[in-house]
Amino acid sequence: MPLRLSSVRGLVLGLALVVAAPPAIGQDGVLDATGMGVYALEETVMQAARETVSSDRRKAARVAPAPSRLAYTPSMERRRANLASFVAKSRKVDPRGAATLEKELAGTDVIGRMNRALAGYGMRADNVADAYAAWWLNAWLASRQRSDDPTARQVAAVRAQAAEALMATPALAGAGDAVKQEMAEAHLVQAALISAHMEGARGDPALSRRVAAAVRQGALASGLDLAAMELTDDGFVPRR
Repeated sequence: MPLRLSSVRGLVLGLALVVAAPPAIGQDGVLDATGMGVYALEETVMQAARETVSSDRRKAARVAPAPSRLAYTPSMERRRANLASFVAKSRKVDPRGAATLEKELAGTDVIGRMNRALAGYGMRADNVADAYAAWWLNAWLASRQRSDDPTARQVAAVRAQAAEALMATPALAGAGDAVKQEMAEAHLVQAALISAHMEGARGDPALSRRVAAAVRQGALASGLDLAAMELTDDGFVPRR
């Protein structure tokens, strides 16, 4: 089964399969499928990512590996606390979906399974840049209702671009393992939820459009305009 970024067969295979019943979109059509303010540095990180899209950096800078300073030593205790926090915050937006998510998360090492899927791209769940890149790619593809798989070069470029954005966030660059783990796991969970929603909308063009619009709105609320960028071999660039 090939690895894909934009479906439940994808890079986020672990949790996307665990979330067997995607949370429903609210009556207002808004699904907060990106941030929900689930970690403290969300807006700062989104701003840093936006700046990498509009910068005139050398293309070579986008193929550098994610710095080791963005890696962390995971703690299972912190992971349980993080997942519980994500569910609690999700419950404010979608109580029914949060209940499903809580039930499924309770019996599966979803991050461990996702780490094995990420390894197919030379990425790791315990590196914040890798986790952010997985979310960024998934969110952008979903916002375009796309189901194709980015190339290895595109994935590598966005991974390096994500690392650049995160290293430009002082509070994160010097952060400890707890902060890094919370942020990484937030993005991995969100990426998987986006995939689950897109899979749930397969064959329903109207629902697919609503999910895409909700993903765009959720990212924009946190400071990242997915509609204003294009995916290229050099990473995300301004849309022409």
